[in-house]
Amino acid sequence: MRRNHNLGGIFLRTAMAMVLVVAATAVFVAKIVSDRAHEYQVAIEHKLVLRGSDAIALSFNTALTREWDSMHAVARALGSATQDDIDRFMDAVSRTGGQVAWAGFAAPDGTIISGSNGYDVGKNVSSKRWFRDGIRVPSIDSITEVITNAQTGEPERYLNLSTPVKGANGQKAGVLVYRVRIAWVRSFLFEASKELGIDVVVQDINGDTVIDTRHHGTPLPDNLTSGASLRSKSSGVFHIVDDKNGETYAFAPNFVEDELPNFGWRVFAVLRRDNVSTDLPMLTQVTLATVAAAALCMLIVTLVFLKLLLRPVERLARDAKSIADGNYVFPEEATSSREAASLSSALAIIQSKLSPKNGVPREPTPNP
Repeated sequence: MRRNHNLGGIFLRTAMAMVLVVAATAVFVAKIVSDRAHEYQVAIEHKLVLRGSDAIALSFNTALTREWDSMHAVARALGSATQDDIDRFMDAVSRTGGQVAWAGFAAPDGTIISGSNGYDVGKNVSSKRWFRDGIRVPSIDSITEVITNAQTGEPERYLNLSTPVKGANGQKAGVLVYRVRIAWVRSFLFEASKELGIDVVVQDINGDTVIDTRHHGTPLPDNLTSGASLRSKSSGVFHIVDDKNGETYAFAPNFVEDELPNFGWRVFAVLRRDNVSTDLPMLTQVTLATVAAAALCMLIVTLVFLKLLLRPVERLARDAKSIADGNYVFPEEATSSREAASLSSALAIIQSKLSPKNGVPREPTPNP
């Protein structure tokens, strides 16, 4: 007795297997393409933020070095200058470019003997850090000074540059100080960051934010600042600092070159999201869409081929079932493949052997 099984057809099973294989292959390829594209995107962002931060640091150092060299040139001239000449020097410095808000000359005892526009003349500044450091060596104050602007009445932050002044005989004649506007430094860095697409956050030696070119002044993540503190003793070059909020940061423990004294400002460079090119994500999407279309086309072509290949086999299976049920039909010869042709020929031979010459089917011989 022929047993009937509730099984799926060969085409259905093959089609399901092909769907799974093609889908798995497409997912694998899409995963590889997506991962490689993401790695390439991250590498590009790292290069952008490192090169941009280096360019901003170079521009900042160039501008600050210009004021530093100007201060030393004035200091050399003050050693043998008269009081009137000193006053003219101080006034001229504050009127040049607007970077220096005030320039002053303090005697060795800390008394201001000359200042821009006569401001602070006679004031004792011996307790000021810039004076204590400047009387010994050229220095930059690590903490910005907050002073009320005499014209606007608003508090402003300043960076003090100071250097000792030597007299005609080489003795210490006093200290020259340049009070550089932090507003100028901020505007300078803002213009540079806008051109390069890199935001800059500068912190002083106490960790307080001095300059922030970002549109939003949110505090930096704690894990970023704590990780940066571990690099505080490293070289002044920028390093990529990992963070979990999707931003790309670079960090440098100081923002000045070797020609300038290190005054402890540490810098974080942040890549602007609007500066990141969208060409690569679009290319990735096009690539993934192409992979999906290619996988779908391959699946359709494969299924059509399987259908054409297995159709004669399905027909021969129906003929074999008819022969088994006693309906003797001559199987149509199949030529789709060698196996199908052999099967149709074998069915015809089997049917001829089972059929008697008078056309009456023979009873099957019982098994002993």
